[in-house]
Amino acid sequence: MKKTPQEFRRENLKELFNKTLQARQIKLEPFDISVKESWNSDFTNVEMAIKETVEGLQHCREISGGKAKGFVDGMFKACHGQYVGGHPSLRNIKLIDYQVSPKFSKSKKTMGSDAETEVTLMVEVKDHGVAEFSCVSRSILYSSFIATLEAFQFYINCDKAFGKIKLVLEDANARNRVDIAQLCMSELAMLTGVNTYGKQ
Repeated sequence: MKKTPQEFRRENLKELFNKTLQARQIKLEPFDISVKESWNSDFTNVEMAIKETVEGLQHCREISGGKAKGFVDGMFKACHGQYVGGHPSLRNIKLIDYQVSPKFSKSKKTMGSDAETEVTLMVEVKDHGVAEFSCVSRSILYSSFIATLEAFQFYINCDKAFGKIKLVLEDANARNRVDIAQLCMSELAMLTGVNTYGKQ
């Protein structure tokens, strides 16, 4: 499948994370999720356990989406509430759409009930348009969980990288290292191409 310009840009930024943050970049992985709904309520309660790894240290974060309008809204709210305090640029992102595309097998030997499903989350980033995060698996819930974590992992690492590069830039300017300063400006331009960041 041909990659989109958005996917190429994201891959370049992931290389920047490896260079700038190294082990300090955050990695989010699914551990457990519970979704509860009732006929007597308009809300969905989502409880998640996430494996968070930074600098080789792994922590299990248990978070909740509270009263949500569906399980996807619950997952997004839970992650947003957990991480926005430490990474203010996450305030710029919001979930605007959610698509589910089943991929049925053409084989006559199956009933189709084991079909894989592609889930795509569309996230609007203030002043930067829409970004898509997708996952394919046999579970709509699992695919949604992965896509949500990938979105937050990406924007958290953007936030962390921006802060780190700003510090390097200030040091380079103080030492009159024009070469380093120019490189930092180029890297900051890559990051500001996907989000806006306040003072770090």
